[in-house]
Amino acid sequence: MGTKKVQILMSTYNGERFLAEQIESLLRQTWGNLEILIRDDGSKDGTSDILKEYGAKYNNIKVFLEENLGVSRSFFELLKKSDADMVAFCDQDDIWLEQKVEAAVQRLEHEQGPALYCSNKILVDSDGTPMEKQDRRERVPGFGNAVVECICTGCTTVMNREMAQIIKAKTPQRAILHDWWSYLVAAYAGKVIFDKNAYIKYRQHGGNVVGAKAGFIGEIRSKAAYLRKNRGKLYGQLSEFAELYQGDDEKDALVKKVLAANRFAGRWKILWNRQIYRQSRLDGIVMRILFLAGRML
Repeated sequence: MGTKKVQILMSTYNGERFLAEQIESLLRQTWGNLEILIRDDGSKDGTSDILKEYGAKYNNIKVFLEENLGVSRSFFELLKKSDADMVAFCDQDDIWLEQKVEAAVQRLEHEQGPALYCSNKILVDSDGTPMEKQDRRERVPGFGNAVVECICTGCTTVMNREMAQIIKAKTPQRAILHDWWSYLVAAYAGKVIFDKNAYIKYRQHGGNVVGAKAGFIGEIRSKAAYLRKNRGKLYGQLSEFAELYQGDDEKDALVKKVLAANRFAGRWKILWNRQIYRQSRLDGIVMRILFLAGRML
């Protein structure tokens, strides 16, 4: 099944523990015309041996053992290697439901211009068991959101060829993460589709769990700490974006307003700007407080 060619782009690094389980879930996809490009980012464990075995066994798995560049640059290198009708980002430690690729293709295949698809995810623990607390809210994509928040988790992201060509033509040096940058570009130059359904078991382990502290004040402090972690990086990402992408006067002006908030005079304009938003109302309030205090950029 499936006429359009889809390439899954996976970057690996010291991922031997969950790698085979993830690759097997990719091989079970209901979409038939599928190729898997895997770039190892200089692993020191047994990851490369696992990849070599799968590459030798399956003709549709292509393995690239290369030097360490870091996760974002590694994905951008994979994007440069891609040539399919659609491409999907993939992490090394999740589990894809069988219809994940097919669901994305069905949403993308009728789009006439550049488009990017992303979706919700099922949070699971390190053993793959769904966690008690799940977030299945609808998200509202838009450029005013993309400048301050990423709703397109990389492992859920699929884009058509037009969108992939735009992104790989101008790969960044200061992107916070490849998925956030892709969301920014797609919201600027194309269409973003958010699917509230979930087709991926998104493994939570170690440092990728963001825990909220008890109580309302504790939750605010937790959100503030989470938003502040990209301080400095956010300014760098938006500055580079402003250098690489121009032409939409309204969106260009919005980026300039956000960047101007690194000065006191510009912070007050952000405080009342309703074009800029986060998905959660509380997140939006905390974000504006951080902008006003000079701790967001």
